[in-house]
Amino acid sequence: MQRYLFHIHLAGVTSRDKVGTLLANDSQAVEHGRLVADEIAEEDDYHGVIVAVENAEGRLLARLTASRAMPPWLIARSKFEHAWAEMSIDFSKL
Repeated sequence: MQRYLFHIHLAGVTSRDKVGTLLANDSQAVEHGRLVADEIAEEDDYHGVIVAVENAEGRLLARLTASRAMPPWLIARSKFEHAWAEMSIDFSKL
C-alpha cells in the first residue's frame, strides 16, 4: 500500500492534504480523487473544484474536476458570458 495525497483547489484557495490515504496503486488513487471531486461538486457552489492527486514523494499524478462539472475555462463569470454561452448560431444557414 502507498500513501496518496488529495489537495483540493476551490475558489482560489488550496487545502493541502497532510494525512493522505493508503491505496494499492496510482490507478486507484486517481479514481479516488475523481470520487472526492464528485462528492464536493454535489453542492452547487462547488462545481469548479479541482483535486490534485500526488504520491507520497510529491509527484503529481492527476488534476481532476468533477465528472459533471464544466471545465474551469468554460465557466461563465459574468452576465455577458452567461448570455453568450446560451446563444446558439446555426452556421449552416449563413
